[in-house]
Amino acid sequence: MKYHVLGSLVVHSTSPIDLPRAPKQRQVLAALLLGANRLVTNSSLCRELWEGEPPQSATATLQTYIAQIRRFLASCSGQRLTEVMRNVLITEPGGYVLRVPPGKLDLYDFERYLAGGRAALAQGELEIAVTHFRNAVNLWTGSPLENVHHGTVLEAQVRRLEELRLGAAEDLYDLELRLGNHQRILADLTELAWQNPLHENLHALLMAALYMSGRRSDALIAFHALRGRLAEELGLDPSPRLISLQHAILNHEGDPLATRPEVKVVAR
Repeated sequence: MKYHVLGSLVVHSTSPIDLPRAPKQRQVLAALLLGANRLVTNSSLCRELWEGEPPQSATATLQTYIAQIRRFLASCSGQRLTEVMRNVLITEPGGYVLRVPPGKLDLYDFERYLAGGRAALAQGELEIAVTHFRNAVNLWTGSPLENVHHGTVLEAQVRRLEELRLGAAEDLYDLELRLGNHQRILADLTELAWQNPLHENLHALLMAALYMSGRRSDALIAFHALRGRLAEELGLDPSPRLISLQHAILNHEGDPLATRPEVKVVAR
C-alpha cells in the first residue's frame, strides 16, 4: 500500500479501494498518517474529532473507529486483521501508532526531497538542489487532505504543510531564476502568485521572471497590482526590497535578481 496526503487522502493498493466513507474515520486515518510511525495520543484524536467537547462515549467510539480502520487496512493490504493489529495499526499506551514503511507515504518523500534540496543548496550545488525541490513540489496534487474534514488538530498540521509547500516552491523558483530558467517557470510561478495575492516574495520572483522574459511592462503591472492589494487589504506599502526591484526594472539597472530577497537555508 501507498498513502497520499499531499492533496486528497488516497490509499493505493493492488486493486481500487475506497477510503473509509464515514467522515470521522477519515479524520482518524488522516491524523494517524500525519503522525505516522509516532504515537498519536487518544487525547489528540479526541480533540480532532470533537474539538474539546468529547461525549462520554468518546473512548469507546474512538476504539470503534480504530477497529473499522484496521478492517479497511486489512482489505487494502490483503493481510489478516490480526496481522494489521500487530504490525500496522498498533495500540500503544495512551494512543496508536500507524507504521508506514519508507517510500510508502508521499509526505515522507516530500520531506526527503526538501532536505536533499537544502543540503545541496548549502553546498552550492544549484542544479542538484533544483532537481530535489522540483521533485518535492511535483508530489503535490492539491491542498493537503482536501477530501477530509479538518478539526483543530488537522487544521494546524495542514497549515504547516502548506507553509512547507510554499517554501519549497519559493526555493525552486528562486534557483531557477538564478540559473536563467525563467521561461520554464513563468506559467507555474504566475499561478502560484495568483493563489497568494499578498505574498511579496512570490510576486518579486514573478516580476523578475517577467522582466527576464522581456516583459518589462507586465512586470511593472504586477508590481502596481500588488501595491494596490497591499494598501487596500492591509494598509501597507510594498517593502523596500520590492520598491528597489521596481526601480531596477524601470531603469534597466543591472540584474533584477540582486534587488529581491536572497535564498536562505532555514530549518522548517
